[in-house]
Amino acid sequence: MRTDHFLFITAFTMDFCTALVSFAVPLVALSLGASIVELGLIGTTGTLAFTLACSFTGKLADRYDRRRLMGISSIATAIVFMSLIFASSFWELLIGATLGWGLMALFWPALQATLAEGRNQAQLVKTLGMFNMFWTIGFMCGPLFGGYLYAIHPRLTFTVGMAGMALLSLAIFFMRFKPADVQKEEPLPDTHKSGDTARFRTMAWIASFSAFFMVGILNNQFPKLAAELLIRPEVLGVLLAIPRFAQFLVFLLVRYTTRWQFRLMPLIIPQILAIIGMVIVTTQDTPMVLGLAFGTIGLLVGASFSASQFYSFFQEERKGERGARNEMIIGMGMVSGPFVGGLLAQNVGLRAPYVLCCVVLVTAMLLEYRLYRKKVRNDEARSDTSGFQRTSYNNETPE
Repeated sequence: MRTDHFLFITAFTMDFCTALVSFAVPLVALSLGASIVELGLIGTTGTLAFTLACSFTGKLADRYDRRRLMGISSIATAIVFMSLIFASSFWELLIGATLGWGLMALFWPALQATLAEGRNQAQLVKTLGMFNMFWTIGFMCGPLFGGYLYAIHPRLTFTVGMAGMALLSLAIFFMRFKPADVQKEEPLPDTHKSGDTARFRTMAWIASFSAFFMVGILNNQFPKLAAELLIRPEVLGVLLAIPRFAQFLVFLLVRYTTRWQFRLMPLIIPQILAIIGMVIVTTQDTPMVLGLAFGTIGLLVGASFSASQFYSFFQEERKGERGARNEMIIGMGMVSGPFVGGLLAQNVGLRAPYVLCCVVLVTAMLLEYRLYRKKVRNDEARSDTSGFQRTSYNNETPE
């Protein structure tokens, strides 16, 4: 099997098992008497561990064997998932979720850096697009199957997640595969210098923060609202799978076009749609209507993650470190979302976190637009300077 094909399957397996466990943890915590603030604490501490760990695991991915790092992460995560089967208190769930998320910081930068290594621009877009499709399918199937597994037995999701991670670690350590064909990276076109890449990377990071801020609230706060609305676990699983399906469609689209690169509107339009979606979640109760609203979150995740990932890896030598920084931005969104959302839900109401999402989205769009306008002004200034120089040169009188 080729390396890239193996890594695609690896990404699917990791996110499928992770999504299974992430789906079940809030529900099991509720059954143990956890409050809405404690649900937010689970999401906050877990993602905080991932974010902090990414600050140095990216450097490890640039210095040590990446396959070994992925294997260590997988087997350690399997052990953590096994401990969740026997968790009998909220604090045991909290510790397990924190350890599990922290260990994933060793896995994802190493995998993404391996995929991005040596790719030219066309290969990078297609390879990362395929990778994003595979992990999204895994993350989408997790809550779909998790809802039915939880209906059979609440701890069955942890058991399946543990078994999947154990098999994944065996495959990483012992399976043989051949390297994929790659080509040398091409230089950036004259119209897109490194300064443009850095500026658009910042804009994409802002959009990603807003997207995963909403994802963190959705994953950790909505189960409580769903319980109040008498939404069954299997229906909840379908609802939480809808954003993954929407982002899968975006990942599929961006593989076949580069028109979204170095442009503002592919980031702004999904954010506008997400604001509409959050207004719907704030005001509506019907699962079908809520599903449509959740789809807008998936569109934004797909657009912002594709952009931030591309700008992070293209023309970058330290791909492990840059990929880890991209994951840190995502983690920051998923840390702050459950934490602030949990406080609002506890003190204001279960719908308040989704109003906060609208505020975050509007703020993100304003920041992105300001960065874009700064780029436009700089381009105009360079154009005026070049025109002046050409005119001055043409008006010189030869001696």
